[in-house]
Amino acid sequence: PGALDLCFIATIPLEQVIVHLQEQDWPIVEGPVERTGATGPIWSVYVRDPDLNLIEISEPAADVSI
Repeated sequence: PGALDLCFIATIPLEQVIVHLQEQDWPIVEGPVERTGATGPIWSVYVRDPDLNLIEISEPAADVSI
């Protein structure tokens, strides 16, 4: 039971999310990787929260300049 990950669609470019995570020394577990989301192609990075839940931060592929 339960979800494999919790996905958030970023309101800022994914590149800025990655920079912010790096500035905070928050390790990226995987990514950026291209995936298929509920609404179509997305680019995602994955991190773990303090409780070790897998968090996916995404941006629609059409919006990404990675």
